[in-house]
Amino acid sequence: MEISLTLSDLVEWIEAHATTIDVLKWIIVGLLAWGLGAFRFIRTKFKRPKLEVESFTSRCIWQELGVVDGNDHNARVVFIIEAGVNNPTTDPIVVRDFTLKVKRLKGWPVRNHPLNAVTLPSRVRHNIGNITRFLKNWFSNFPEGPENLTLGPRIESRDHQSGFLLFVSASWGYMRPLVRGGAIPIELNARLTTGENLTARANIEIMEDHAAFEEMVPGILDHVQHRSTWNIIRTQA
Repeated sequence: MEISLTLSDLVEWIEAHATTIDVLKWIIVGLLAWGLGAFRFIRTKFKRPKLEVESFTSRCIWQELGVVDGNDHNARVVFIIEAGVNNPTTDPIVVRDFTLKVKRLKGWPVRNHPLNAVTLPSRVRHNIGNITRFLKNWFSNFPEGPENLTLGPRIESRDHQSGFLLFVSASWGYMRPLVRGGAIPIELNARLTTGENLTARANIEIMEDHAAFEEMVPGILDHVQHRSTWNIIRTQA
């Protein structure tokens, strides 16, 4: 009986204060909307750009060089890396440069210096029968394909860009790359103009067919003969 009276009193009070109830209702709705908006803003603000390595399309070849600069057992490894940058933030970002670290046979006492990206000799392509598809690359323009296939450093808000990069490792002894299961472990780094570093790790498959590698990037085998494309051979302690 007391509960019935209480509910009855509550209904009478609500009917007598309809305006107050409407005001309270809109205040509650406003607070919920503000809370959800603030949560969405914070979540978006704390999302960070992400670097990715497309392992399915990235490849490398291994070439034995023999004696270089008086040191024997030199190996040159040529990496074609497809790097993707995802920018989920509300502001554009600018990629300053890319570097690559290759897992070596021995990490100590010699420091594992990062490799700098070098210019491709031509655009990376994918051949299917008589059809040739030109693929995107970072920074370098080529006559083949439209200019929009060359990616600049700027990644717009909520945008994703992916393109190819060339790295050449020439090293000897314990600084030769480590091979694990027919692939070489690598760490790709993208440095932004804000100073932030983005990192991605992957295992890059070694292609035994160098002719097929040449078909991907015509002229690449001659291109990497030039020592200007090599990242310097580091001496061992």
